[in-house]
Amino acid sequence: MRSVTAQVLFDLTLAHGRCVAVRIPDGPALEALAEAVLRPEERACAASWAPARRRTWIAGRAAMRTALERAGVDAPAVLQDDRGAPELPAGVSGSVSHKEHIAVAMVAREPSAKVGVDVEILRPTRVDIARKVLTVAEVAEVDRLNAADRATQVLLRFSAKEAIYKALDPYVRRYVGFHEVSLAPAPDGTAVVGMQLAEGPFRCEVRWVVRDDVILTTARVAR
Repeated sequence: MRSVTAQVLFDLTLAHGRCVAVRIPDGPALEALAEAVLRPEERACAASWAPARRRTWIAGRAAMRTALERAGVDAPAVLQDDRGAPELPAGVSGSVSHKEHIAVAMVAREPSAKVGVDVEILRPTRVDIARKVLTVAEVAEVDRLNAADRATQVLLRFSAKEAIYKALDPYVRRYVGFHEVSLAPAPDGTAVVGMQLAEGPFRCEVRWVVRDDVILTTARVAR
């Protein structure tokens, strides 16, 4: 009898899919979660990872399993393809993201598009990543803001690009540089997306929300 379940932090029905976040446990609680929630094939895959990677992989699959069940999707073991993305049934797209204590998964019934999700913790960073992850035009935009708003905008744009890259990867199957995509987030939780990709054109939608100290972004990409 399965008495252990993932500790759900939030469960959202978003424009791009069903999104579930779970707390990442440690020690015996992690092992109990894997035993109760994951399929045998998933537990076998998790066993091949080093401890830190194994911890986030188990929690990510627990979030994915919970999201699938709550979205009414019957899926076998969710392993990963040669690019590291979750392998899901035909007509279903999904994505996983995690930080130290939170794992997030999003799933959607998408026969002709792919989705991506990213989660970031809103806190001061020791290194300014703006020029690494933003285009010249984006840097000029965020540099007009006060320090706190600038930090939030940099992290938000970074997060949105991460979500976009996950949704793009099944199409391009390569690393996409941060300067190949630009973002102009809007106050209503949407964003204008610009792409400079040889493999295009693509149609891309972005949604974002700030919940307490968490930035959650999602993307939907189609040809």
